[in-house]
Amino acid sequence: MQTVVTKENQMRQEDKPSGPAAIKNQRMPDVIAENKDWVVDQWLQRVNANAELTRVSLSDAERRDHVPDLLDEAVANACGHQIRMEERQRAAESHGTLRYHQGYSVPMLILEAQLLQDVIAECLRDNVRSIDFSNLVADLTKVWDTITAELRESAEAFMKQDEWHAVRPDRRPR
Repeated sequence: MQTVVTKENQMRQEDKPSGPAAIKNQRMPDVIAENKDWVVDQWLQRVNANAELTRVSLSDAERRDHVPDLLDEAVANACGHQIRMEERQRAAESHGTLRYHQGYSVPMLILEAQLLQDVIAECLRDNVRSIDFSNLVADLTKVWDTITAELRESAEAFMKQDEWHAVRPDRRPR
């Protein structure tokens, strides 16, 4: 499989020092945290380039609303920081409910999460020389687990909205 080098990735790589000084031995969550704005921007570009997701007309702010906090949570979880489960669950449920009312489908929620994981993987690939591999698998697993847990809770809230609206008398087919 051949890797395609985009101008943007090439420019990002050229800006980084090369040689021994470039190796920082950072944990993966630190790399994500340092590149959070880039991850969010790349994710948004991919979402906006996806025909299925853009069938629902939303502003960039509406699309990206949950992503910075989700990344912060994933980084905190990977670093072993305590996460307030009630806040996390409330945020995920709010996201699922919001996407329901915005016109998304559950497959669209899944696609958003997949695109985020793809961008995170690209960020890690672009910064591989600075990553400490001793914790990589454990850190990556925790980040993916966080994203998957948020997705599951968002999808459950989405489906509850769908069920609630399905049983409302004014929504029943005549």
